[in-house]
Amino acid sequence: MTSATCRSHRRSFRGGNVFWEEWAPHGGPAHERQRPAVLVHGLADTSRTWNKIAPALARDRRLYALDLPGHGQSSRYDASYDVSWYASLVVEWIRSLGLSDFDLIGHSLGGGIAMHVLLEQPGRVHRLALVAAGGLGLEVAAPLRLASSTGLLDLAAPVLMGLGTNAGVRVLGGNFDEAERRHLVEMNGRPGTARALFRTLRNAVDLRGQREHLLDHAHRLRELPPLAVYWGDRDPVIPVKHAETVHHYVDGAIVRRFPNVGHYPHREAVPEILSELFRFLDEPQRSPRLRPGACPPRAPEEARPSLWRRLAGARLAEVE
Repeated sequence: MTSATCRSHRRSFRGGNVFWEEWAPHGGPAHERQRPAVLVHGLADTSRTWNKIAPALARDRRLYALDLPGHGQSSRYDASYDVSWYASLVVEWIRSLGLSDFDLIGHSLGGGIAMHVLLEQPGRVHRLALVAAGGLGLEVAAPLRLASSTGLLDLAAPVLMGLGTNAGVRVLGGNFDEAERRHLVEMNGRPGTARALFRTLRNAVDLRGQREHLLDHAHRLRELPPLAVYWGDRDPVIPVKHAETVHHYVDGAIVRRFPNVGHYPHREAVPEILSELFRFLDEPQRSPRLRPGACPPRAPEEARPSLWRRLAGARLAEVE
């Protein structure tokens, strides 16, 4: 059985740097029998989150797992950090890799970003796998809703970010060993991380929950690629019911739940999710369809009333 090797890369983008890990079959291109795959991690995480499944997945395909901007060893940009901004940078990075046809796997925040990448790269994403993904429902853990609204995270000192990360991974699980916890503490303790995470949350979440849903944008696609959704039934961050409702609005999606698993199925249920991923990525799959009349759990941002929008509209009317 062919093993896989991993190399690290760094490239300049938009005045900063993006870091990624590239996994490939040990035997070289002759062993790359499957499409390459791009892996996108979640909030306050890094590309290392995939290390438990990457060696197996890369035995016959090339994998690219980046540190999102504001995370890991990538730059802390002075940017909006909304999901669309993340996706546009990820698309630019994918183009730089020369990938014309690839599979896309996203976890948590990375799942929401992956859905936006699909919007920007229609026809190039061959399969889309979402792991405990944002953007498939409204509810999200109360601490994230509070952090998005209070602004306290934006004021957090690097030492507090490190302490919070250490406590968080112990509570959330994910089978991070001591070396991986130290890496996350170091990365999230870097100056600029708190600002990036706060801006991410502010744009993705409010006191009512998640701001965007797949259905807000799916009408822009002529067709969906084969879609698989994986979730732990004890997820404390995003409830598993978001997976259960996918069939209500997408006909033909694959949905798998893992018992006694939390927010990190790719780390907590490694044999099970690998079996599912190999089947999904390598075997023929049907194309899913949006069900007629499917609606997001709340109106898109631009359609919702807000005091700021009313005031801006009144001011514009005065000028005219």
